[in-house]
Amino acid sequence: MGFQFNVSQHNTVLANSHRGYSAAYPENTMAAFVGAYQAGTHSVELDIAMTKDEKIVVIHDFSIERVSNGEGYVEQMTLAQLRQYDYGAKFGSAFVGTEIPELREVLIWAVKHNLGLVVEAKQRRNHQRFAEVLADLIRETGAVNHILLLAFDHTLINQVKSLYPEVKLQVVTLARYQNQLAAVLASNADSVCVEYHYVHRNDLEAYKKAGLSVRLYLHESKDGISPTQAYNAKYGYDAESEIIEWLRAGLIDMLSHDDIPYLKSLIEQAGKRVY
Repeated sequence: MGFQFNVSQHNTVLANSHRGYSAAYPENTMAAFVGAYQAGTHSVELDIAMTKDEKIVVIHDFSIERVSNGEGYVEQMTLAQLRQYDYGAKFGSAFVGTEIPELREVLIWAVKHNLGLVVEAKQRRNHQRFAEVLADLIRETGAVNHILLLAFDHTLINQVKSLYPEVKLQVVTLARYQNQLAAVLASNADSVCVEYHYVHRNDLEAYKKAGLSVRLYLHESKDGISPTQAYNAKYGYDAESEIIEWLRAGLIDMLSHDDIPYLKSLIEQAGKRVY
């Protein structure tokens, strides 16, 4: 049967750890994914791109400087070249020696532990070959019912779906269109990722009525304040209470952020079960 992402009707919200438990572990590494699972969550967001030798790796940026002790561009390097560098040392001494993960190992791990993965495609070029390699990998690992394939580039993820129609898509919305639901459904979405700045309650109600699962991404915390406190300051009203009410009304299936205890606190304030 696979993993269930559409859970709001069961009084449940998925605490979706953004890039794994990236508040406590180096982002997009097996340590961050295992840490999220050990913290009691069952849904992880991660980012992928394809190397020069056509291996799908887990990394957010197009280059490796921010998260490793090396430099270069993922799509221009082989897996062996990427694995010359350390992807944990910058986060802390406890993580020295951390390798960049291949998506294959993450998919196998997720299926074994019955986790859901929101897999965001970051590939900039060579889209057709990326789609072919990714479709084959999802098929070979038996992970199709454990993932939502996400991208800002809806065309790219639809290339994967054209090769493997069983793949389910999550699309990003960073604008409000005149007919919001029609725009989302036109991209063959099974799920939608929204941000507070670009969504209203009637959009969420339309998504849920159409049978879509909904993921609300909360931005990274800055200056020592939470995302909802930042929203409060930006708009001059209690945005946090509005988000909690959306959760309480069953309009959100996945709440996504780097900090798992923070996610759990919002979900529990809404009277929902954390999963």
